[in-house]
Amino acid sequence: MDRRSPLLPRRASWRAAVAVFLASLCAALGGVSPAVAVASADSADLSWSVTPADDRQGAGRANYTYAVEPGDRVSDALVVTNRSAAPLRLSVYGTDAFTTSSGHIDLLTADEPATGLGTWLTFRKAALDLEPGESATVPFTLRVPEDAAPGDHSGGVVTALTQRVGDSALTVDRRLALRMHARVAGALAPGLEISGVSVSTDLTPNPFGTVTSTVRYRLTNTGTARVVPTETVTVTGPVGAAGRTTSAGLDEVLPGSTVDRVVEVSGVRPLVRAEAAVRVDGLVVGIGGGGVTSAHDDASGWAVPWALLVLVVLAVSAAVVVPLVRGRVRQSRPDAVDPAP
Repeated sequence: MDRRSPLLPRRASWRAAVAVFLASLCAALGGVSPAVAVASADSADLSWSVTPADDRQGAGRANYTYAVEPGDRVSDALVVTNRSAAPLRLSVYGTDAFTTSSGHIDLLTADEPATGLGTWLTFRKAALDLEPGESATVPFTLRVPEDAAPGDHSGGVVTALTQRVGDSALTVDRRLALRMHARVAGALAPGLEISGVSVSTDLTPNPFGTVTSTVRYRLTNTGTARVVPTETVTVTGPVGAAGRTTSAGLDEVLPGSTVDRVVEVSGVRPLVRAEAAVRVDGLVVGIGGGGVTSAHDDASGWAVPWALLVLVVLAVSAAVVVPLVRGRVRQSRPDAVDPAP
């Protein structure tokens, strides 16, 4: 399940925040497509596009996908087009991909060294100068190590533009990339792990109302395959009473990545204790698929119906106090005297 648009990697610095803001503003005002990266400096719009080259590896591709053996060499290319009215100077390099804790696929930033597929890539050109409207093909080679582990390895081909804003020291760094996946032949071992499950339940002023329980857990792809998970979260009272279930499909999780999940289950009856059960079924994706895998775990937490308890206490108190008060009132009255004949 490869995404059909180039990947815009994250930036971890304050410069990235400026870059993202400028790109978002330009996209909102100009209707820029996801295939074009835009940066603004001195009121001049600079934009470019990246696509895989049409060659013996395929035509009309959205990204790069290879089935390889340890020790293989794959030759391919990237086509970069300057879509602006000014010259562009771009850097070109490869890096690793991962799934963020929020569940989105991203690439390492430029200052983070690659340790996986990004180290397998070498480019004929590390920098690219493009005149307005010019396109260039950048050949590259994927060299699979002899000791490459079987399974899926993910990364990206990155083009980057760095600009200084005006006369200030502030720079804007924009990157546009295409995803790359290589499946190394061998035994595929998909796996998922759930950990850190917890459940907390809201309060309600309605003694007979339902509440929302929040279930938190951590999902880790412990296998060697790309997986698209589907989660099912169920919250019940003691011994499975009054159960409520919610299900959702999640984005792809790459091998070795961890996602933190927060799931809200509404319509829960607060029955003193809430039991949460989490199950995740993962579908292996990529060249040839690879089957399914699953994981499950559970936890419990307090779900005390405080409003109902207060109402019960008040009712019991009234049932006890009212007869006592009536009895004391009767005892305080003087004995009745018969009238004189």
